[in-house]
Amino acid sequence: MGQSVSSGTFFLMVSELSFILSNYIIHIGLAWYLGPEAYGIFGVLTSLYLINRSFLNTGLPRAVSKFLSEFPDKAGSILRTSSRIQWIITLIFALFYLGFAPTLAWILHDESLTYYIMFLGLMVIPLGLLSLYTSGFLNGLHLFREQAYVKTAYPLFRLLFTFVLVIAGWALWGALVGYFLGIILALLWSMFLLRKTNKERPTAAFPWKKIISFALPVTIGSLAFTLLRNMNVLFLKAILGDNYLVGLYTAAYTLSTATYMIFLSLPLTLTPAISRALAKKDLEKVRRYGRESVRYLLLLLLPITAFIAATAPELLNLFYSPAYQSAGEVLILLTVSSAFLSVFATLGALVTGGGHPQKEMYWTILLTAALAGLNMLLIPRYGMIGSAWASLIAAFLALLLVGKFVYTRYGITWPWSSLLRIGATAALIFIFAFFWHYSGLALIINFMVLGVVYLTLLYLFGEFGRREVNLIRGIFHR
Repeated sequence: MGQSVSSGTFFLMVSELSFILSNYIIHIGLAWYLGPEAYGIFGVLTSLYLINRSFLNTGLPRAVSKFLSEFPDKAGSILRTSSRIQWIITLIFALFYLGFAPTLAWILHDESLTYYIMFLGLMVIPLGLLSLYTSGFLNGLHLFREQAYVKTAYPLFRLLFTFVLVIAGWALWGALVGYFLGIILALLWSMFLLRKTNKERPTAAFPWKKIISFALPVTIGSLAFTLLRNMNVLFLKAILGDNYLVGLYTAAYTLSTATYMIFLSLPLTLTPAISRALAKKDLEKVRRYGRESVRYLLLLLLPITAFIAATAPELLNLFYSPAYQSAGEVLILLTVSSAFLSVFATLGALVTGGGHPQKEMYWTILLTAALAGLNMLLIPRYGMIGSAWASLIAAFLALLLVGKFVYTRYGITWPWSSLLRIGATAALIFIFAFFWHYSGLALIINFMVLGVVYLTLLYLFGEFGRREVNLIRGIFHR
């Protein structure tokens, strides 16, 4: 049934790349076209949208994928039971948004948000069904190629409709309707692909409690982590009520997530590897996986972070208009925060792969509460800089929690010698980038030159050699 997992991984990587690139194009294009104030409102709506997407795209679809893989003979009943559950969940979500839209707008100090929020409620229904079909049904039936087709086409549909409608004069409504039309087309295509490939009739009803018991902790953990990454925009809007500042913050946040998005696939790859090693009681392999994963992560993460930190105003000016350049300090803090969260997510894969998914869920809930408290404490006094500091502190606490656990549980230590050499080399890159200021195309050329310098220094230090080159070749060969 379906394609192999290795080929599926390749297809899904391509679809994720399509999603990431289209997301950046939409954000940067709207920031230019709408201006900071209207773009700030878009940032608030995007944060609510991402929270919805996280809730609907994780627990139930993953549970469905898991049980379809384990019980392919019960595919028909699993599809029927999960569809009913998702319909109930999405209808409850939609009714909540429709009923409490005025209250949410009041909390955010902007009554003009009411109808936007109500429309987000309507979007919840097709969005939830799309998640169930792509990440649940198609993935669980190992129809990876079909899943990748839909997940690649959806952001392209969204990109096309968004800019056509915005340029036609629909402004923020154009962006929301563009998202909605993209979801509808992708959903219809995924339904067609499923009916075309899956001819099984439903058997006895699959136990809905079994699906819910698996989906619930995964959903809560994912939702808490999404709040950890997206709640600051909402707090800024609710406390300050300044769309202009929210627009600046959203621009900085969008660029800062590059480091996290680039390494998003590493935890997904690491989790099953850790599970297999622990099943064989091979703790040494677990420790090696942990040390090597962190080393490779830092190898790429530190120079990117150093370069962004050294050239934050210039980067903002490159991708956005000069009006956003004052968010440079926010971009630096959020980039470091994103780096911490990347390491947290990677080490968290060790925890999940080791059979402790509840640990990561509890941590993210605790850290989300801490971030909320820090925002309420720092934003009134320091504005958007305070919110950025709140993210940095919460991300650092996350790193301490997961680091302590993997050291205590598995004896995994930081690769200190590699960290020292990589850190020293990245510090040199930071100094070069900080004192050699460029703008526009010259900034990109400077980044490429400094990248070559960085790899050369690592080669001289013995941190980059044939093994790393072969690894990169293997990735591109696949």
